[in-house]
Amino acid sequence: MWAGSFADPWAIPDLELMTALRIITTSLVSDFDSHAVCPGTPTFVLATQRLGLWRSNFGSTAIALIAHFLVLDPDDDAWSTAAVRRTCNELIDGPLSFLYQDLDATNPAHTYQSHFILQLFAHAHLRPCIGCPDIPGLGTNAMKKYAVRGALSLCAAALEHAIRLFQRGEVQVDDQMSTHGMRATAKTPLKLNKVSGKESSSALAFSEQNWGTSTRDYHASISKCNNAAMSEIVAMAHTLVIPSMETLDDGSSPGDLMDEFYFAVNTDLRQSICEILCML
Repeated sequence: MWAGSFADPWAIPDLELMTALRIITTSLVSDFDSHAVCPGTPTFVLATQRLGLWRSNFGSTAIALIAHFLVLDPDDDAWSTAAVRRTCNELIDGPLSFLYQDLDATNPAHTYQSHFILQLFAHAHLRPCIGCPDIPGLGTNAMKKYAVRGALSLCAAALEHAIRLFQRGEVQVDDQMSTHGMRATAKTPLKLNKVSGKESSSALAFSEQNWGTSTRDYHASISKCNNAAMSEIVAMAHTLVIPSMETLDDGSSPGDLMDEFYFAVNTDLRQSICEILCML
């Protein structure tokens, strides 16, 4: 939750991370020796690893989301290279319509309210934060309501990254689909290194090196949105999270939760976006 409020979620200084960890630990365990948390200690190393996993989840979830969106196209040639490129062009070229509610780039008030953004934000950021304790020293109350600009900037960058991978043919739809129920699996794309002659995932990865600048550019844009607009986005995304958590409370499995996620993509995302793309 705390990392999602950062202006640059790719580059969180060790000092700020250490301070946050000390505030968290002393808030939860009053007699905890806060000086035991510093760079190199197990707690700090674990937190750093968790931050890396949190960031990478945006990239992998975005690929799975776009792959599933593309495969749900009812047209027979939906998986063809030309069809995938055409759909991706409509989503990303020009005004980056994938960011807007109903893909309507003429209404700036609805920027960062698309089904793509809300689904990714809900499942990569909000859902893992459910049940987090309130830490007044970090201002978590504000983070729950509207201080999420860093997380939203990761959502926007991760979605652009995923769409461009499919657009350029660097990722194929059929390579991303599981044989179990045609479910998107977000396999890491590989690219041949001409110098070493070996395939590597680093060139196409969602990483600071590749997407740090774009993420910061998105944050600069999102920073122009006031807290009321941020609160609206959070509230809209929460409507996608709460039913999923109720499903788990009923004893359902994580697999059932993913089925619900893909069902939401199918009924809400695919239907509405396909209708709009036809009018572009």
